[in-house]
Amino acid sequence: MHRVVITAVLAALACGTPAIASAQTAAAAAEAVYSHWPEDLRIGGRLVVFDGAADVAVLQPTLERVASGQSVFCLGRSEDAGATAVRDALEAAVGENGSYAAGSPANASAELLAAVAAADCVFVAELPSDPKRLAAFKAPLHAVVRRGGTLIAEAPVARRFGKRYVTNGDASSTAAGLNLLPDCILDASLGERELLQVLEKHPRSVGLHLADEAAFVLAGRKVIAIGPGAVTVCVTQGTAEESASLSISAPTRRRRNPESVLFDLTQWRRMAIDRDLPPFPGESPPPPVVEHGTLLIVGGGGSPRGLTDRFVELAGGVEHARLVYVPCSENDSVGERHGIVESWRRMGVEHATFVHTKDRRQADTDEKFLTPLREATGIYFGGGRQWNFSDSYYGTRAHRLMKDVLRRGGVIAGSSAGASIQGRYLARATPIGNADIMAPGYERGGLGFLPGVAIDQHFSQRGRQPDLTELIAVYPQLLGIGLDEATAIEVRGSVAEVTGRGRAFFYDAGAERAAGDPDYTALPAGSSYDLARRAVLHDARESPDEPSGAERED
Repeated sequence: MHRVVITAVLAALACGTPAIASAQTAAAAAEAVYSHWPEDLRIGGRLVVFDGAADVAVLQPTLERVASGQSVFCLGRSEDAGATAVRDALEAAVGENGSYAAGSPANASAELLAAVAAADCVFVAELPSDPKRLAAFKAPLHAVVRRGGTLIAEAPVARRFGKRYVTNGDASSTAAGLNLLPDCILDASLGERELLQVLEKHPRSVGLHLADEAAFVLAGRKVIAIGPGAVTVCVTQGTAEESASLSISAPTRRRRNPESVLFDLTQWRRMAIDRDLPPFPGESPPPPVVEHGTLLIVGGGGSPRGLTDRFVELAGGVEHARLVYVPCSENDSVGERHGIVESWRRMGVEHATFVHTKDRRQADTDEKFLTPLREATGIYFGGGRQWNFSDSYYGTRAHRLMKDVLRRGGVIAGSSAGASIQGRYLARATPIGNADIMAPGYERGGLGFLPGVAIDQHFSQRGRQPDLTELIAVYPQLLGIGLDEATAIEVRGSVAEVTGRGRAFFYDAGAERAAGDPDYTALPAGSSYDLARRAVLHDARESPDEPSGAERED
């Protein structure tokens, strides 16, 4: 999916811009702003959208699952053959333990709207064309998905589910939709080129197109194809990127690649926003310097011996440290007990806690949530999938308070995902799988404790050297850092000290190398590297008796 983006970025880099504009662009791109990330990252329930030609047999398993034993409400009565088949299938699927009712959207009475809002599953066969009458159904339909319910609609009706929809078949004219498909413009009648023209007028929107016999389910944030026809998602071109699109359809025996059958809508929403912002990472990103405090960046798979003690020491010692653990999870709740917090308490640290949220509003405004970060002298980011950190904290007050820990001279540490998130460029952040090191839409999502770098982990153990080669070929202005498992760098100022049993890899696109040499510098424990000058300060291979080793992560 990132090949189109790579080509466009290479072209932009080749063209060049004046030095002043470059500096302004870099400064703007380096800013983490709340509005640069969607606030609502997923829907609470699910939407089922189908093309009228879709065989009801394709939809049958989904219809039975969402209707069995549930309260089903049919809103309107389209005589279209597909709609009739779906309505009949739902009525049959309800069973003895469920209920079935119907009503016309022409009668937007309080009783009808309340019945819609209370249903577990609503088949939206019709919606009013008049904007004011349409708006009356926004709150009831949102209430259904907010409670985890299901909305079902044929594409000509579901187009009003988008943030905006095309009116009268005229690509130049749109009206406000219900935003049940967040930030989307859905239209099955327009071709992809026409849909992209619509998106040019609404650049922070995502286009959705259904071909004949196409159907999909949006559950949470994943769009999954369940019909044989293609479902296409697209975003318009940006300042440095061409337009991009992806088509998915139901899986077959020959097609098992996840990206051929589903996509992450939040990532595409991020891609749309990204195209409306200054190019990232900019031609001249800030140098990799930690002006105050210390970073401990661990490659996962265990920590170097003594790293926990070092973390507590840098945070003020057991008597004065105020430590906060930030777990990496897609779940709303992570429980109250965390091994790393317990280990800090066993060491004698009195003030040790954790913070976790999937609600960006909470991370931006909830004073009770923010208080531990406001008082912290040390923060530790856990392992998982690093895009979760971006979703929760990028551009929020919590993010700013995390940076304040460094400004006060404290320490920020993290392992695996907690290592990658410390860079300003976020490597390997695709929400579907982790094979690609570049993830359009999430590249801007690093928390930026160490600017000017991209950090990858589990490096040699997962054979990731070629991945950083690929990334640095696209973004030669960045310094690439790869960390083996049970290996860390301690960064103060611009100097990175290597510890642990593996090696730290540094990728500098401008370094002079002899033919046949690798495109990186790999340093073992005891070595040091100046990140700003991109120069080896000490290579411990000249001192093979340097101690190393590792302990398991806490």
